[in-house]
Amino acid sequence: MKDLKRAILKAFVIYFFGLTITVSLLEEVSSGVISPQFPEEYRLIIMPICALLQIVSIGLFSFLFYRSLDQKITKKSQQLAKDQSTLFANIAHDLKTPLTSITGFSKALCEDIVEPEETKEVSAIIYQKSVVANELLDLMFHYTKLNSADYQLNKQPEDISYLLKETAADNYDLIEEREIELVLDLPEEPLVYRIDKREMKRVFSNLMINACKHNPPGTKLLIAIRQEKGSPVIVFADNGTPIPATERERMFEPFVSENETERNFNGSGLGLAITKTIVEKHGFTIELRQDNDEYQKKFVIRLAE
Repeated sequence: MKDLKRAILKAFVIYFFGLTITVSLLEEVSSGVISPQFPEEYRLIIMPICALLQIVSIGLFSFLFYRSLDQKITKKSQQLAKDQSTLFANIAHDLKTPLTSITGFSKALCEDIVEPEETKEVSAIIYQKSVVANELLDLMFHYTKLNSADYQLNKQPEDISYLLKETAADNYDLIEEREIELVLDLPEEPLVYRIDKREMKRVFSNLMINACKHNPPGTKLLIAIRQEKGSPVIVFADNGTPIPATERERMFEPFVSENETERNFNGSGLGLAITKTIVEKHGFTIELRQDNDEYQKKFVIRLAE
């Protein structure tokens, strides 16, 4: 929507200045006609023509502006509809796997095909697959809500450094389970920004979980706050599995690929898309870097001034 607003503003400025210049030129011509040196018989003919040309110019510029807006809005609407269709198609695709398992194992239980000693194991599989399906639906709902025009963040002054420590503590069990070496390089002094605490905590948690789930045991995960060009940045860096070059530019798009191997870098396919949406709603930016140092990849959040 921001792109559409910028395009509309740009078109308005162009047409406004074009109309202003045209009307000003016609007014200059009219002023010249009114001068006493100009013959009366020509004045009576040219003045109405200039007035008519002004009216035609206003009408023409208004029509062109309307056509430009209509084309931009139509193009944006078509893109949104296409994105929505893709989103729902991919969600249906990802839901099919757990739902197929739930249906098959449930049918086996109902028809007494499962051996008594396997009942507990099959029930656990059904539960696990239902949790996966429910989590995907929750992500879809949250992503849709974040992208709605009327969604507003609940911003309050918060210490980002403390929030990072708090989120790391919340995910410590997963970090230990995955044998991730966590390195926190955070300042002792508060770094206070107006943020939606719940949503930014989701961002930090998504990036930590992403690093834990898609890297091998022993991976080093650095969470740090740095200064770059006079602005603070939050860095989530690890030395784990590199991201394929074909995926780097599209990491933050929902469901970037139907290929399951590639999609594994995005988990559900919505986590990083949600992360980017939340970050940008705060007026911040996020990017993926591949620097030539000890870390294979870095997610860098640049905070607004």
